[in-house]
Amino acid sequence: MSIKKHVAVIGGSIGGLVAAAELRRQGLSVTIIEKTKSVGGLYKKTPTPFGLKEVGMHVLYVSDKHFAHLCDIFGAEVFNVMTGCNVDIGACSNFGKAYFNSIYPNVCDRPKADLIYRQITAAKGQATNEARNALEEAHRRFGMVGGGEVVAPILQKLWHKPAEELTKHAIHCFFDLRRMIICDKEQADLLKSDAWLDEVVGNPIQTQPKGEVFHGRLGLTFRDTGDNLETRVHAWASRKGIQLAFGKNITLNDGALMVDGLPVHENYDACILALPIHSLACDDTARLEKCELSIYYFQIKDKLTAEFPAYYVLCHDQQLKSSRIVHYDAYRPEARNDPTTVIAVEAVHTLGNAPGADEIAAEITSIFRSARVEASFRFPHAVPVPIPTLMNQTLLNSVRDNIESQRGRTLIYFTGMRTDTGVFFSHHTIGLAYDSALDCCQQLL
Repeated sequence: MSIKKHVAVIGGSIGGLVAAAELRRQGLSVTIIEKTKSVGGLYKKTPTPFGLKEVGMHVLYVSDKHFAHLCDIFGAEVFNVMTGCNVDIGACSNFGKAYFNSIYPNVCDRPKADLIYRQITAAKGQATNEARNALEEAHRRFGMVGGGEVVAPILQKLWHKPAEELTKHAIHCFFDLRRMIICDKEQADLLKSDAWLDEVVGNPIQTQPKGEVFHGRLGLTFRDTGDNLETRVHAWASRKGIQLAFGKNITLNDGALMVDGLPVHENYDACILALPIHSLACDDTARLEKCELSIYYFQIKDKLTAEFPAYYVLCHDQQLKSSRIVHYDAYRPEARNDPTTVIAVEAVHTLGNAPGADEIAAEITSIFRSARVEASFRFPHAVPVPIPTLMNQTLLNSVRDNIESQRGRTLIYFTGMRTDTGVFFSHHTIGLAYDSALDCCQQLL
């Protein structure tokens, strides 16, 4: 009789839980190892003077298969489910005004709009060289004017680094800058019939999509009934025979992955690293170029539904210190019953230079003229975020390669957030974790 293969899932994030669920479904022995004493990563809520709130905005973007596992883990009743174009209704603020029909930069009324249009459509099929950095990727997609004068400044505003120092994947990290609005809906639909232009031309009316939206993904948020995530995970793990190991010391020792001083490759047949690789304690990650993400909450006197018909606004404008403004009323049904509005603002800033709450409040009222800020609260801990620079990519590739070289016969999968490769949004991390579980089962069973 063969011995059952044992897999470690390091990181109790949503992706880690989905991976563990699939591994166990296919018959492998699974241990979830978490360095803290709780699960769910950033998807739990935090207490504020205005009640429990999400840490910024966290919508889970999942496939039907991912959702089935999440319902088994937490219970279907804890989720709000969004489908179709309602999965992600975003907006952007750029060139001194807010655009509520798309998250992508809108250049239709800009002085060089015709030139940008011609350069984008003329580049179709001609860009064959691999982009070496974000500036080259922006030029490849949008031409010299659209890439250099529109996208590159937005990237520098967000990450506080020139676009030529960022990886090409930076255009799809925190801000999605893969497309640009260059024409009206009718013309955009014609252009998007071409495979190349479909990847670079945005739809100017997001509620009227051309074809399937987000490849059929669902958008999930936790209802107020889902606050006891920890209890639900423990009950699920007990029911499924999954071991939980919390409060563990996860480190690297000369490249070898260690849990409480014991090498993973000596105790497990495979390991899915469902945590950011930069979070591992080693000399290389200490040298990473980082920004910080600060989160603010503002209580607004009246509802902003009419003036803020989106889940969030991406702040592209160079003068704004805010990065993203989040509108809970728009995508959380239970929030709509509150007499006042609470919005969150995320600001990516250089280390130790968080904007003041009064500065952010002034930006809110400049974008939303009817907004009257009554009170504010800043999340007490700024979150370090590696900048997607070429230097960071080299460092993190070295960490990954070092781990690979010390893994012995243990399969290793890397599925956590990594800004330099564009692995940032939930559908990236959850999808990678799930796909890694599928491959792991194929290799071990």
